[in-house]
Amino acid sequence: MAASTRMTGFFAQTAALKGRLGASPLVAKVTGAVSILLDAFVAALEPRLGRFLDRSRRVAVVEGDGLALYEMREGRVTPRGPFDGAAPKDFSGRGLELRLPANLFLARTLRLPDAGRDYLGPILSHRLERLTPWRPDRVLYGYDVPEPAGPDGTIAVDLLATSADLVAPHLDALAGAGLMVTALGSSAAPLDAPLAIDLYRGRPGAGGASPLRRPVALAAALAFGLLIPACLAATLLADSAETEQAETGSHLVALRSRLAARSGPGGTREAALLAAKRPDASTLVLIDRLSTALPDGTVLRELDADGAKVRLVGRSDDAAALIGLLEGQGGLSAVRFAAPVIRDAERREAFDIVASRGQGPLPDRQAEAGR
Repeated sequence: MAASTRMTGFFAQTAALKGRLGASPLVAKVTGAVSILLDAFVAALEPRLGRFLDRSRRVAVVEGDGLALYEMREGRVTPRGPFDGAAPKDFSGRGLELRLPANLFLARTLRLPDAGRDYLGPILSHRLERLTPWRPDRVLYGYDVPEPAGPDGTIAVDLLATSADLVAPHLDALAGAGLMVTALGSSAAPLDAPLAIDLYRGRPGAGGASPLRRPVALAAALAFGLLIPACLAATLLADSAETEQAETGSHLVALRSRLAARSGPGGTREAALLAAKRPDASTLVLIDRLSTALPDGTVLRELDADGAKVRLVGRSDDAAALIGLLEGQGGLSAVRFAAPVIRDAERREAFDIVASRGQGPLPDRQAEAGR
């Protein structure tokens, strides 16, 4: 009982959160912008795929005290019977036109300057309080310019308006059956022709009712769902590579500093050149040989070359292969692991290798010159 009460409270809080988010002006603006972009993309894509699309229309008409459903396909009107609270299967998930009786609309024809043709929406919106008997925030309206401008420079604008309160009961009944109204107009217009004045035209996600809209939206959501983890993974890999590069650079700087300290300020230039050319004594030659021998998947974190012993610590994709690769490089011999190989979280093997370093005779100058 207690668990059921907690779940009920959780669902109530979730519903309240959805309500607050839905009422947020920012969320509404973002949703509207995304819907407009989606409609624009579908409008550009639809002409190229038009022959593969279903061009049928579905209409709900207020007749008497109820609703009647119709389907228009290739110019033919097919009655689908009265709406009894349950939608036909082929109506679900598709756009639906709602047509109300003509007596529920206010129809007027206005004469406006042709120069304001591109701003008819804002112009009519500011005049709704004077043009209609309803509150402006409860008015649904649409308009059409059926003829070109007259000799006096004005155009005839047909205005059709109704109250949202008159439409709401029918919207609720259809929504209860999972039907979404995407166009609203008068039943005075012929059913086999698209609405000349659609009161939902311009509303984000309502106009058009293209069958491409839903699959395109799902494809876009799936693409973004896959793109975000891919971007996060790429960022993490880039950060890991930068960290390894920085660590390798710091180790190289430390090795150079240690080498400079061992060389000391004394000695002649000729002696330094000879020492640099001895693979059994020169740390620089050893580092050069190791950088050539180690494969790309190996990162060397520590190198200690003290006397006759060399110690290498790092990570590799295949630590076992390093033993054979290092044997004989830079005078190294008896190459072996000083500690067990450990595989880390990235499935790379951490190794600790020690080797003996031979002390052979100094090569003569002719042999060195021949190299």
